Amino acid sequence: MGEDDNIIDIEVPCIVFFILTPVFVAIRLSSRLKTGSGLGWDDWTIMASWAFAQVVSSLLIAACKHGFGQHLYNLSVPEQVLTLKLYYIAQAFYKLTLNLTKASILLLYLRIFLQRWFRITCYVLLGIICSYMVATTAASIWQCTPIQRAWDRSVDGYCISITGNWYANAGFSIASDIVILALPIEPIFRSSLPTKQKWALVIVFALGIFVTITSILRMQTLDFSSTSSDPTYDVASSTWTVIEENVAIICACLPMCKGPLNWLWPSIFVSTTRRTSGGYKPSPHNTENSSRNYWAPIRGDSEMLSTRVTSVQGRKSSAGNTSQEYMLEDSKSNSDLEDVRGGIRKVIEYDITFNRTGGSQEAV
Repeated sequence: MGEDDNIIDIEVPCIVFFILTPVFVAIRLSSRLKTGSGLGWDDWTIMASWAFAQVVSSLLIAACKHGFGQHLYNLSVPEQVLTLKLYYIAQAFYKLTLNLTKASILLLYLRIFLQRWFRITCYVLLGIICSYMVATTAASIWQCTPIQRAWDRSVDGYCISITGNWYANAGFSIASDIVILALPIEPIFRSSLPTKQKWALVIVFALGIFVTITSILRMQTLDFSSTSSDPTYDVASSTWTVIEENVAIICACLPMCKGPLNWLWPSIFVSTTRRTSGGYKPSPHNTENSSRNYWAPIRGDSEMLSTRVTSVQGRKSSAGNTSQEYMLEDSKSNSDLEDVRGGIRKVIEYDITFNRTGGSQEAV
């Protein structure tokens, strides 16, 4: 590595995200398994996206070993050809990983939200993104005729406009990011969740704006990189490629990272409603507190029933009790607990006070 090269601009983000991105993927998968919702298509898709992202990073690092990041005139002809060939292959995998991440987010939406119009929209967007992924990957592979001309310009043939192709891909990426980010806002605010949790969920999904920002920053380097007379040295767009695809994967995993979010901002992300695994016996001050979501039935028919319900009382969670917190869950699991109207599960624990026929009063 010499003083006049850009190798570090490639290797540093590749190494950093090689360590950082799998942490978020692992937290996502652990959260799925811990809550019992199981791995879905969105999880398998994000794992495939992460695998392709590692392929991109590995190819770019391998290219650096053969001259990528150095001036073209300092490389031998075989090194030039091998470096540009590795870079060419990495471009195709970049298209795959970026669009698979978008598909994973849409598949996640389909697990969470239940509204018919929303699901139809997700399926339409999923079809568009998958079709575009195939088209843009094919355009990347067959950008030149013959294919060898893509990495060896001494071969006779012709190529499509690389600059135009890169700008079209960046434009579609930014536009689709904006649509995907805006899509869940309406069903979240129409749900019956507390206002604070609605805003918390919107913020979590809106963190995907960082992907859009990196896409815009990368877009500003495309003209320079695609028309450079020193393509092995001018690698700014490749640096942003590594950053963009990994930031996208991390943002796609954030909605499932409930543990870290609860730990960092407990007042926002820890739900005040919960599900318990067994019965609960309230203390006297809990039974007497009638200010918490209190509801009293009009009557109980003691002639027909041996037990007469006198009150049902919603109770907030208290510190020290072991329970499982929920922020986002799979809408297909535990369907008896779904809030169908909002598409986001809201679980409430009730204290029930009742009288037996003999007159004794008990609480559960």
